Amino acid sequence: MLKILKDFLHNSPIFGEGLAAAAGLAERTCILHSKMRVAKRFATQARNENYNCTRSILFVLVLLVMVTACGRGTSPIIEEYIQPEIPITVEAVQGFQATIESNVYPESLLPDIPTHNEYIISLEVDPETRTVQGISRINFTNRSGVPLDTIVLRVFLNAFNEGAYPRPYTSDLELRMHRPGSGRGYMVVEHVSLNNEALDFDLDTTVLTLNLATPLEPESTVQLLLQYSAYVPMLGHIMGGNDDAMWFGMFLPMLAVHGEHGWYTDAFYPVGSPFFFETANFHVSVQTPIRYHVVGSGHRVEELVDDTRITRFTTMARDFAFVVLSPYYSQASILTANGVEINFHYNSDGANRRVDDVLEMARRSMEYFEFRVGIYPFGQVDIVEVELLHNSVAFSQIIFADTRHIQRGNFVELSHSLGNQWFSGIVGTNSVAEPWLDNGLTHFVQAGISHYTPELLDAYMRQSHDAIANRVDLYIAEGLSAYTRHSTYAEAQGRKAMLMIYYLQRRMGDDAFWAFVNQYYQEFSFQIATGEDFIRMAEEAYGDSLEDFFDAWITRGTVPAFGSRWAR
Repeated sequence: MLKILKDFLHNSPIFGEGLAAAAGLAERTCILHSKMRVAKRFATQARNENYNCTRSILFVLVLLVMVTACGRGTSPIIEEYIQPEIPITVEAVQGFQATIESNVYPESLLPDIPTHNEYIISLEVDPETRTVQGISRINFTNRSGVPLDTIVLRVFLNAFNEGAYPRPYTSDLELRMHRPGSGRGYMVVEHVSLNNEALDFDLDTTVLTLNLATPLEPESTVQLLLQYSAYVPMLGHIMGGNDDAMWFGMFLPMLAVHGEHGWYTDAFYPVGSPFFFETANFHVSVQTPIRYHVVGSGHRVEELVDDTRITRFTTMARDFAFVVLSPYYSQASILTANGVEINFHYNSDGANRRVDDVLEMARRSMEYFEFRVGIYPFGQVDIVEVELLHNSVAFSQIIFADTRHIQRGNFVELSHSLGNQWFSGIVGTNSVAEPWLDNGLTHFVQAGISHYTPELLDAYMRQSHDAIANRVDLYIAEGLSAYTRHSTYAEAQGRKAMLMIYYLQRRMGDDAFWAFVNQYYQEFSFQIATGEDFIRMAEEAYGDSLEDFFDAWITRGTVPAFGSRWAR
């Protein structure tokens, strides 16, 4: 089947050699998988050798759909993660292998790929001046169900400009965030058109409003064109850089989500992950001087033209992130049992000493999330060493990891960011209004990596419970606007949300709970789930109402007492 698909793609004037190469890669991956002794860990794969070939076919079909106007996979997470009392180490994580060997790998497949908006983007990056020139062509379809008088996009770089409010970081980080003399970040939108007609627009800090002369009717499609220029200073946030790299998270002008009450235009809050986007298809071209390399979300192809390097990416995701790297960076790679390539890009001596540990930890984390949750639909994930005030930040198929934490061997947040590929990226949520939804799931699943036996997990959860047992101000139902301190956010949306999922598992039973998680992941892959969706599916799997359970955990500031009907 893959040979037929590869020949079709190669001979097709629409797809050409690029996707034929992708099909060839999938064909080779099938051969590789058939030789791997995965059966020792995944019983289902032992019964069905074609499992991984099916995964490869899905990967190629997703690429095919993207080129024809459809496509594919993660939202960033910025938060203070709670360090487990039993820290994650390479030695500790190996223990979960025995658990996997005695279970059956979930046979979840991804749902049919829905139709998405499409971004066709050309960027020219000058690392010497730290400037960017960009053109975005966006094919936008009105799926709101109502006529639209405006179209709204988000321009998050402007949150770092002088006078922007609120600041995207807490006041205690102000001096550490910006390198002296580097200036402030900003993006200037120079031109906007709709179907080749110039369009009136307003840019208010991070909110770009396009004023339509004629309402856009439901299910109508238009092509937007944006021309813009930007300056990215040296800073340690989701966008920024140092002497050896520039990183671009949430850099591109992105369509806001339209809901029941209009466009979502929440502020870039200083705590949590204030980003809410729908899945879209991305075709991005990044031009740099030839000495630089670019790593980003999705399938990558490079072309050298005179003294420039053009790097092209294709993916389906909620966001597109990339990093421009100097020649001083090195790369090391490893494959997971299911053939996902993990690439680690690093340039410090301390990270060089941690290469094997980083790759092993990333491999184990990816395998564990696939085992517990479901198939990771992409062929690769990249981890890039940068300088952050945060531990790590997750985007679709790429993670920015802070150099200090890598050098110290602190891999907790890195493992957590890998888990965000599933919850927050592939399964989208409104992390501004309901941060508990992806946080609770990711924290709980990730805790099982280092606490790999029921006894270890129970002990860790009891310690976590005791740590917040007397708190009365931890309201999981609150959105990001309620938080001004990372510590309160981490304890409510991290620790308490994790405990809620843990006690939900105990109430439902192990088999019913994981079947529910697999079904939840499958049903909402590349779509947006709400708290109501999560609770509804949990009740369906449980076979009874869970209203009292979720009410006790979500709407109250207290933590249910250990041993009570909601915590046992």
